[in-house]
Amino acid sequence: MQTTTKTTTKTPPARRTFCVEEANRALPFVNRVVTDIVDLHEQIVLCRRTMERIEMGLHGGEQSVYEAEYRRSMGRLRDLVRELDLVGVDLLDFERGLISFPTLHDGREAALSWHLGEEEVMFWHEPEAGLEARESIATLRP
Repeated sequence: MQTTTKTTTKTPPARRTFCVEEANRALPFVNRVVTDIVDLHEQIVLCRRTMERIEMGLHGGEQSVYEAEYRRSMGRLRDLVRELDLVGVDLLDFERGLISFPTLHDGREAALSWHLGEEEVMFWHEPEAGLEARESIATLRP
């Protein structure tokens, strides 16, 4: 008697894509998370700089206090980025709060682009393009 083993390969789940309206509906939540990320990133950078100054003897202070704060902040930052991952958006810049929402344009992958301070999603770009290559969503076709 022969036994056969069936091998199945799982294909990764299709990545969610957003239309402009869906991205704009997600913005209140995304905006809150990104605001926290930008603020936390700034705190982490300052904490790291203080730790480096302590190591070089340029700052009087207890390094372990800053190390504990740094570790706590990094853990919180990971949690916030994970929240954005669950929504299905990509964080492209911790300092500016630049986000991309996966979308489709002419049947291929593209990204709706938003950054902290913008009222709504108004731009899109090719996946490999940077912020300077953003185009108006008026030129976006499904």
